[in-house]
Amino acid sequence: MSATAKRREDKLVTTTVQFTEWAQEHFNQVIVGIVALVAVVAVLVFAANSRESSQREAQRVMGSAMALMLQGDYTAAKTSFQQVVDRHGGKQAVAARFFKAECEATQGNFEQGLTDYEAYLSESSKYPEFEASAMMGKALCLEGMKNYTEAAPAMAAALAKLDFKDPRYGDAAFSAGDLYAVAGNMRDALTYYQLAAEHGTGDVKARATVAVELIQ
Repeated sequence: MSATAKRREDKLVTTTVQFTEWAQEHFNQVIVGIVALVAVVAVLVFAANSRESSQREAQRVMGSAMALMLQGDYTAAKTSFQQVVDRHGGKQAVAARFFKAECEATQGNFEQGLTDYEAYLSESSKYPEFEASAMMGKALCLEGMKNYTEAAPAMAAALAKLDFKDPRYGDAAFSAGDLYAVAGNMRDALTYYQLAAEHGTGDVKARATVAVELIQ
């Protein structure tokens, strides 16, 4: 064996011995690192499965709550919607807040309905489909509480979210006119009655037209 080959062999043996000694010294650390990595992976997998399971459960409860609401059992529906809010997050919980508010308002629980509508609106960016309806519901709750001063601009704000072609536009404009009139603001009442007369249909259009004539 040449001197060069002998030096390479000695270096290889030395390196092997050093690595073996390092592995023995750091064995526990290596094992702990592997165990920690496995634990992290296990937690991530569990979390993903939990979220999927939670979402399925939220969908099931929401479906049951909607069925109860459509059957007119608003008290039971509210309980189920609140369950979704308390136990689940994301869009399901946001939507549940809106539908619970609808149940409260339908039952005449205007203060609680207002609270739920506002809770939905604070998170409506996550589920904006019901934003205009929630704003109208908020205005109607304020009206039910005889707070016309706040109800009128709340309905006007809801109207601003609607397109002229939306079938709710005429009704919302007329309601805003009525609320401003009751609040004693005839100038704004006239503005919204005019919008109702222009874009409303049927009885709403006729009543708005009369209201405009009476104010002018």
